[in-house]
Amino acid sequence: MRVRRLIPLAALLAFLVLAAGCRMGGSDPANLKEGDCFDVPTNADRIDNLAKRGCNGQHGAEVFYVFDDDSPSGATYPTDPEWGQLIYPVCDPVFETYTGTPVAERSDIDYKYLVPTADRWRSGDRQVTCFITSLDGKPLDRSFRVAPLAS
Repeated sequence: MRVRRLIPLAALLAFLVLAAGCRMGGSDPANLKEGDCFDVPTNADRIDNLAKRGCNGQHGAEVFYVFDDDSPSGATYPTDPEWGQLIYPVCDPVFETYTGTPVAERSDIDYKYLVPTADRWRSGDRQVTCFITSLDGKPLDRSFRVAPLAS
């Protein structure tokens, strides 16, 4: 069984660049869509901008699916294991369609996901973003999409 690291969307709200206190230029993570490639921040407290990159050059991640979890309003914020139970049944088959290979058969890439913070969850945000990363931590240098973009 592979363990995927949860990246809370604590992430998706306000990325603070610790050195110099400047904001990075980029895209609001809530606007990521299937096929977008970006750099995954490594020194982030919170994220509100991600540096989008072309998928044919070096990048840290590639979005392969974005969906809204159907948990009702007022539902308890999921624990890390509960997030996995919600996300893996959805993203595993989409990963296979997107890359042409089941995630368990890949030795070069895996996926991670962004989820709302507890505050955003209470406000009704249910967006989940599943994205491909390399298993060895090195940058990706191409797109892994073999299937056409979903409409």
